[in-house]
Amino acid sequence: MRLGMRKFSLSALAVMGGTAAVLLSGCGSTTTGNTTPGDLAADQTLHMTWAGSNGNQISAIDPGTGSDSTVIPIINLVYDGLVTLDQNLKVKNWGADKVTTSPDATTYTFHVRSGQSFSDGTPVKASDYAYSMTRTIDPCFQSPVNYYLLDIKGAADYSSGDNCKDHKVVNPLPSDAIVADDGASTITIKLDKPKTYFLSAMTYSTSFAVEKSVVSGEDLGKDDVWTKNIVADATHTTGQGGSGMFYISQYDAQGNLILKQNPHWWGTKPLLKEIDYKIFADGDAQYQAYNTGTTYDEVDGIPAAQLAAAKASPDYHEYGLLAVQNAAFNWKIKPFDNLDARLAFCEAINRTAIVNNVLKGGQFPGYHLVPKGMPGYSPDITGPDGITDPAGDLTKAKAHWDAYKASLGGAALPKITYTYDSGSQAAKNYAEALVSGWNQAFPDAKVQIQALTFLERIKEENAGNILQSFRFGWLADYPDAQDFLTLLYDTNSTYNKWNASVPQADQLMEQADSAPDGDARLKLYNQAEQLLVNNVAICPVYQYSGHYRVRTYIKNYVETAQGELSLDQWQKTYIAKH
Repeated sequence: MRLGMRKFSLSALAVMGGTAAVLLSGCGSTTTGNTTPGDLAADQTLHMTWAGSNGNQISAIDPGTGSDSTVIPIINLVYDGLVTLDQNLKVKNWGADKVTTSPDATTYTFHVRSGQSFSDGTPVKASDYAYSMTRTIDPCFQSPVNYYLLDIKGAADYSSGDNCKDHKVVNPLPSDAIVADDGASTITIKLDKPKTYFLSAMTYSTSFAVEKSVVSGEDLGKDDVWTKNIVADATHTTGQGGSGMFYISQYDAQGNLILKQNPHWWGTKPLLKEIDYKIFADGDAQYQAYNTGTTYDEVDGIPAAQLAAAKASPDYHEYGLLAVQNAAFNWKIKPFDNLDARLAFCEAINRTAIVNNVLKGGQFPGYHLVPKGMPGYSPDITGPDGITDPAGDLTKAKAHWDAYKASLGGAALPKITYTYDSGSQAAKNYAEALVSGWNQAFPDAKVQIQALTFLERIKEENAGNILQSFRFGWLADYPDAQDFLTLLYDTNSTYNKWNASVPQADQLMEQADSAPDGDARLKLYNQAEQLLVNNVAICPVYQYSGHYRVRTYIKNYVETAQGELSLDQWQKTYIAKH
């Protein structure tokens, strides 16, 4: 998923090597009963600070469109999927209590767990899951995250915008692609061909059950207005729309988002009764609110200037985060339609100086697209032109810039603007360091800088107004190299907003996507990754490291390598007497 401002932390832990490679296994067991702790406090209301994507708001709480780290953790609590990832990032049965796969690995049958209900008490059926998936890939809905389901038979063609005329679907999805049988409580999904990662991709929100009667508006709720209906009101006192362990009790213009325990939820009830989120427009203010008061129980992201003091606190935690930060250059906008221009800008970045002097928090500068700790990580990946020094190579960078200028035949250089996400001083400092480095290396480039909120930038992209160069951070959706390669850089990927196209890498990635798990599959991804780096499909800058602070009386609050709690961990989290 995209890294919103919540995880755009510019300081963190010192060592990442302790991050074990997380490997997928077969579906695990379901939830187990909670034993009431002896130190359980009477008030089980957790008070969280949260970073907004548009001022003190987050993007729409719609599992069919959720794409960033400010909203996905909320969606995961409000809506349920058929499978989920546990605390070790292994696939686990959730809304389905059994999953079977055909011998040729092209057909998956999910046996929908009995006793599920939406938060308003309406029973959840297999057809609700089917509706949610077909909605996500509907060509009129045009979900920005439909890619997670495009391996379903015929889905790639079906979801094309050309398949929607006058708000109506022209050609239907193949009848055997997604088949729900409410009588048998099963949903059967057929793929175009085997995809090793498919079950992992089903843990993403695009397949979570949505209450059809709640969705309103043109093109299946494309305008997001319907998501206001999921909040509790006088008629629907426990909210509606989702079947997760919590429902939305309140969400207002002041950035107050309150989740309460869903009384109709099927699983072992969480120990927490309520989670109150305070959404901040500014990351520095968010940290200050936690650090100087007692109102809030958790903060995610620590400013560099505060890191040393934070590390000395007993409530400080650090961990390995499967996330990377890149600079994206649009291949269809000059000068970045030219390889020499892309190479020049990528090779001129002094990653070491940025990490040490600007970020100051133990990030890992380098040229990897697949982060350390992820299956498929290769220490042998180099930067473009074989560069191994994360400080870059100004000599090579300047030679590429000169080659680019020579290709213009005397024409004027195009205007160049780098866009960053507003929301913290740290984000601004990072963007300014990049632009300053480029302007020092290439004085005639005269790179400008502009700030947009994260949500403003996403809306621009979804409207087809793709920026020239911008920050692109990525946090693992699931532990498979496909999530960091094919999903983002395949020529036809809906995530590939900067129009990169490396056909040879496409072929290798597509081979790997269908290959059996093992070293041979990972080597295909390694080859593709190096080709993507060499052609600057995107420009890697550093790998994140993770940290947070949580009051010592909050028990079992442990973030995964995705930077959030798994659902089974949420069940065990509680507030101790203090």
